[in-house]
Amino acid sequence: MSLSLNQRISAFNNHTLKNPIHASPFKWSVLGLALTMLVFSQSVTAGSLLDANLNLTSANAVKRSAHFEQILEQVRAYQANQSSWQIQQQMASTQLKQSGLWANPSISIEQTGLQSDQDRELAIGISQPLDVFGQRKAAQKVARLSGNQVDLDQQRYNAELELIVQYVWSQVALLQLEKSVIAEQLQVSQQNLDASQKRYQAGGIAQVDVERIRIAHLENQRIYQQADLQLQVAQKQLASLWGETSSQFAIAPTVTELWSQAIGIKAVAEQNENLFERGLQLETQRQQAHIDQLKAQSRPQPIMTLGVNRTRSVDQNTENQILLGVEIPLNIFNSQKYGVQIAEAKQTLIQQQQRSYRQQNQMDIEVRLVEMKGLQAQFQQLDDQQIPLANQVQQKTLQGFRLGKFSVTDVQQATMQLQDVRLRKVQLLKQAWQLSIEVQSARMGLPTEQITAKDALMQLNQRIWQQSNAFPTQVGE
Repeated sequence: MSLSLNQRISAFNNHTLKNPIHASPFKWSVLGLALTMLVFSQSVTAGSLLDANLNLTSANAVKRSAHFEQILEQVRAYQANQSSWQIQQQMASTQLKQSGLWANPSISIEQTGLQSDQDRELAIGISQPLDVFGQRKAAQKVARLSGNQVDLDQQRYNAELELIVQYVWSQVALLQLEKSVIAEQLQVSQQNLDASQKRYQAGGIAQVDVERIRIAHLENQRIYQQADLQLQVAQKQLASLWGETSSQFAIAPTVTELWSQAIGIKAVAEQNENLFERGLQLETQRQQAHIDQLKAQSRPQPIMTLGVNRTRSVDQNTENQILLGVEIPLNIFNSQKYGVQIAEAKQTLIQQQQRSYRQQNQMDIEVRLVEMKGLQAQFQQLDDQQIPLANQVQQKTLQGFRLGKFSVTDVQQATMQLQDVRLRKVQLLKQAWQLSIEVQSARMGLPTEQITAKDALMQLNQRIWQQSNAFPTQVGE
């Protein structure tokens, strides 16, 4: 196309030199109009792309502007209707009541002398096991700890839910920022293309130089469309957390707010904040309660019997006697001896695991905090020095290119440097947020991979449902 246009211009110039009388201003106007349409064709395409997305973003912002706290409340309200905590609390309460029930008594009836010429003896007795060594009390303690486990699981669920919402919210905010950065770069690319086309019209560069800049501009358009698609997917994922399918909302935190929220982590964790460690402590208490229960079961449980013994002789004389007796099993063999030893070994192992976990987890948190401080220094340097300098260099290079002082390679190199430092700033923000989620997860004792998974909330709800289905029907199961 460019070669054909050059040939037409050359033929037109030759015709004008041969026939100067016919070179009218009207013909020059037609030629100028054609070149102008060629220059601004790419500009219209990029401008329409940006305008369409900006109009869509503005429409969404008008429909709903949501902050993190508002979104978190919506998710909590929606998930409260989907959870089974109330049922689990009822099951734990019922299990505690069941653990306090007494064992049922037994009745025995015995008769001798069934023939008429024999003395008859009828014995009726009721036997009741006596809880002398506290088996019911030990069972109630185990059941009460099961209820405490339900409370801890609910606290863990709420903490993990908040981290999931925070992570997805941060992804939407970061993708919005990345999209705006790419949009700025697309405008710079458009300026480069416009300047190159003007230089080509003036005969300062070749057509292939314009095509090189156009290729870079088309790639920036593709990157912008890809960023817009990723943002739409993230918005739908965030909206699905409170049961909506549309993503008609806007998140508009500034870069400073995003960075402050990412690094705004307490230097010292609060006591009892780690839910995994609290789970180990609760498991230690459960093992101790299980040991007490086994010891109570190993002791002989007496059985009291109360009854009446009626004797009738052959001559119809009747005699009634009240019987009161106690049956005590012989505790020759301790049937729970090895069960107690196993439970004590588990208790010791859990305590060792708790100490080791606390030490290793604290070291991991400190390493991530040091890394976050390093990212903060890099982010400050990028924001204060590199980005303003790269922007200044790119603008001066483009201005010099328009005046014919720089080549296409110089413009492309300056543009790539500007794009690199801008995207590096977004990348530093992403790394800071990833570290923030990791630190918060580690302090709460939650696996980071469960927080950052695409179906994190679905996995969380499935684990809760499985816990509900696996709730023991008997104490000690």
